[in-house]
Amino acid sequence: MAARWGEGMVEAVHEEQSRSGTDILSKLRQSRIARLLLAVLAIQAAYWLVFYPNFVRYRSPERPEFIEVTSVELASIATPDAAAIEEAKWQPYANELKTFDKGYYATRTTFDLAEVPPHGIAVLDMASGDNIWYVVNGKLHSSAGSMEQGKFTYHGLQKRITQVSPAFLKPGTNTIDSIIGIELAREATLQGPQLAEYKATERAFGWTDFLFNDFRNAMIAVTLAIALMVGVAALRARDRSTPFWLFLLALSWGMHALFYRWVDLPIHGAERGFLYAAILFVMSASWPCFVDAWSGRPVRWFKPVMLAICALAIGYAGYWLLVDRGIDAFTHTEWAMDRFGLFFVSATVGRIVWHFITVHDDKRYWEAAILVLLASLMGYFLFNTLVYERNIGVLPSSQPLLLLAIVVAFFSRNFTLFKSQADLARTLQDKLDLREAELATAHEREKRFVREQAFDEERQRIMRDMHDGLGSQLMSMLLAARRGKVEPDRMAEGLQTVIDEMRLMIDSMDSVGESLGSAMASFRNRLQPRIEDAGFAFHWENRIDRPFPSYPPRKTLQLFRIMQEAVTNALKHSQGSAITVLLDNCSDRPDWLCVAIRDDGSGIRQDGRGGHGLENMRVRAKAIGAEIEYGSHDNGGGEVRVAIPPTADAQPGSAG
Repeated sequence: MAARWGEGMVEAVHEEQSRSGTDILSKLRQSRIARLLLAVLAIQAAYWLVFYPNFVRYRSPERPEFIEVTSVELASIATPDAAAIEEAKWQPYANELKTFDKGYYATRTTFDLAEVPPHGIAVLDMASGDNIWYVVNGKLHSSAGSMEQGKFTYHGLQKRITQVSPAFLKPGTNTIDSIIGIELAREATLQGPQLAEYKATERAFGWTDFLFNDFRNAMIAVTLAIALMVGVAALRARDRSTPFWLFLLALSWGMHALFYRWVDLPIHGAERGFLYAAILFVMSASWPCFVDAWSGRPVRWFKPVMLAICALAIGYAGYWLLVDRGIDAFTHTEWAMDRFGLFFVSATVGRIVWHFITVHDDKRYWEAAILVLLASLMGYFLFNTLVYERNIGVLPSSQPLLLLAIVVAFFSRNFTLFKSQADLARTLQDKLDLREAELATAHEREKRFVREQAFDEERQRIMRDMHDGLGSQLMSMLLAARRGKVEPDRMAEGLQTVIDEMRLMIDSMDSVGESLGSAMASFRNRLQPRIEDAGFAFHWENRIDRPFPSYPPRKTLQLFRIMQEAVTNALKHSQGSAITVLLDNCSDRPDWLCVAIRDDGSGIRQDGRGGHGLENMRVRAKAIGAEIEYGSHDNGGGEVRVAIPPTADAQPGSAG
């Protein structure tokens, strides 16, 4: 029983420990800072354990057997040539960091060979000059670029495996003289090169040579391509802050790496040193500014303070390099680059941590971890420069892939946003189209209502005209007939006038809801028998090549009255034998309708004494805004021409 009790206690303890461990893991998963730390540790481990040893500081397991150097000597020379080497005053040189003024220096490395290797030897340059030439056993071996002051090329910044062929070597004692040009005074080491058998060196350091040269060139191209892509995005983005700072960061980082690869940069001396410092300061300040924009909740005055400090640092470098120009000017500038750079790195990491402390719904832990890694690489580079006085290759070798990761993360999030914005825009466009269709329908309905209301008013006016005009005329004729005071001819003429007026009103009423062409056809059918009964030939010409305009009934009635009056005048006074009605578009105003009534008689007098008929036509034309002309046409007969303007809301009807 005691044993069972003991087993139960052990199980309870194990269960409690398991529950405690589970609770701790659960709390870690729920803690945002813990998640951020785990992401940072994972990214740092992947970089330092996988990427760094294989792509940044690769160490080949196969090491060549280096040739023992018997002595290294240093001399200051006047000119970079073999003659100056012959006259050099050599002093033993211990590899130490010291300030060298601008000018030319030479190191002589002496070594012994029992026999000359069949493929020669490899020279691994260790000096920090701007350009380096080699003289092997008194013979000029390599002289890349220029060492003329003011026209320097910077081949010394590119570290490659240099092969010295067996023709330059001999068994026994050999010398390699390194002619070193320094264009800007600074602290440097001018130690002699390391030497080894060429093939063994190529096998051991071939991958390192690729990483230091071709790989970095490719990384520079990738970085500048990223900068271009992000720059275009910044120009087109609604919120340009984040892509702008990412563009500036990528551009400055790419320019920093390019600085070491651009051997014939056309800027020299102190100005070149100032350009380098300015690029480094801008790159360093871009980090905290980008992180502040990336957070989505910029801290007030944070970016202005960072930019002010950046401007202060650039001004400090500008004073020493462009104003003071002393031998220690670049040393002061390097001091500022190291310390201001570390300040910006600290500001970057601090801004990321502060963001995740104050913002509780941000889950971009992996992006933040990459940003911390990039900032730590910048700090690692500056720390090595400050403490160990050496330039390590973490920046040009690592930057493009990490920047690319940031860019991919940024665009993946924002492409999703753009997609949702596109969907929203499409939805809004559909609603807008529907609303426009509804408005168009309502507008058409309103126009139809207004037109029908106008037509209704026209009907009422015509009814009043019938009552006041025809009604009173018929009543007068009726009263005269009852009194027996009307003559048959007068009665017939009066009835004909009433009938003509009735027909005109009916024809004009036909234009309501119908086309003007239909009303014209009805008018023609009623007009033609009357003309032909009077012994005249009748011609009707329609030259309109498009639908008739639509006029209100009252306007149509006045037009018909003018046409009726013109025909009546021609029948009574023309003394001709034919009447022609011509419908056409006005030649000078194609949207106007022109109606001409012609006869082949004696013409119409132009002395202003046209009688009541012509005056009535003029008044009616003026009432509807039309223009009327009358006189004789080219063939000598009379002609009345009426030009009617379009109605503002006219709807085209069919041609008849």
